[in-house]
Amino acid sequence: MRSLRKIGLDKKWTGAERICVVKWCVAAALCLAMAVLPGAFQPGWAAECLSGCNMFGVIDAWADETRVFDGAGLFSRDEIEELEETVAGVRGEAGFDAAVMTTDDAEGKSARMYAADRYDELGLGEGSDHSGVMYLIDMDNREIYLLTTGKAIRILTDDRIDAILDAAYEDVSDGRYAASAVTALENVAYYAKKGVVSGQYNYDEETGRISVYRSISVIEFLLAFIVAAAVAGGAVMTVKRQYNMETTPSQLANYNMAYRQASDFRVADHRDQLLNTFVTTMLIASAASSRSHSGHSGGSSGRSTTFHGSSGRSHGGGGRKF
Repeated sequence: MRSLRKIGLDKKWTGAERICVVKWCVAAALCLAMAVLPGAFQPGWAAECLSGCNMFGVIDAWADETRVFDGAGLFSRDEIEELEETVAGVRGEAGFDAAVMTTDDAEGKSARMYAADRYDELGLGEGSDHSGVMYLIDMDNREIYLLTTGKAIRILTDDRIDAILDAAYEDVSDGRYAASAVTALENVAYYAKKGVVSGQYNYDEETGRISVYRSISVIEFLLAFIVAAAVAGGAVMTVKRQYNMETTPSQLANYNMAYRQASDFRVADHRDQLLNTFVTTMLIASAASSRSHSGHSGGSSGRSTTFHGSSGRSHGGGGRKF
């Protein structure tokens, strides 16, 4: 029997290749149906099917792997394929979803609210917390926005998002929109490999609630286990020795001492006197005031500022006007 590798059935398709295969398979099935049942279709449809015209616009909606949504028409077909491959790579490396979107009509919303609502409406994200990122090029508000959700909020802090926007800004301001998206996605993958920064916490700008990320390293776990085992072992051995009536020479001398012999009890009059009191005050700036509305980072490198979309789901992110 020929192996799957020899006949090529074990090939791993990229996101763009899978979409292309789905498109052509559905188009071929429609063409076959038109050929078998010509009376059920208008003659013009067959020609459009064979030429591939206007068919992929419908088939795109059926391709689950689509992660590039070019509503503003900023990308060429080749750039879309490149972006789909880049997105597929980021999804594999980062462990969460990723998407790119452009629009020339934000429906009267800010860039971040439009990104959050579209992310939720499209059902993007992986896992129960819908983890993922979306890079939006908003031509209506003239703003780029990097949206984060779920696990991506922990990884992409405010400072990291600022760094990503800095890297992508030059390309988008010069009209190289696809290059800007690729740069942003590559930086997302880079920070995903680095993991969550030490001292990371989520700050809800609407409620002021802070959620601290807590984790321990392997070394910390092993050290804690050894210390706990040593303390528990010492306690067990002490109890075991006491139950076995094993005594030291000093304990044996106490046991043989007569009841109340050489014992003494005295009450001393002792009073504590308060000498002075010191009160230290310090002004703490509001956490909300240290971050601007444009998404720029505040003072702490471990903070991820969050907000809620129209669906009520929590998102993070940051934007930059161009």
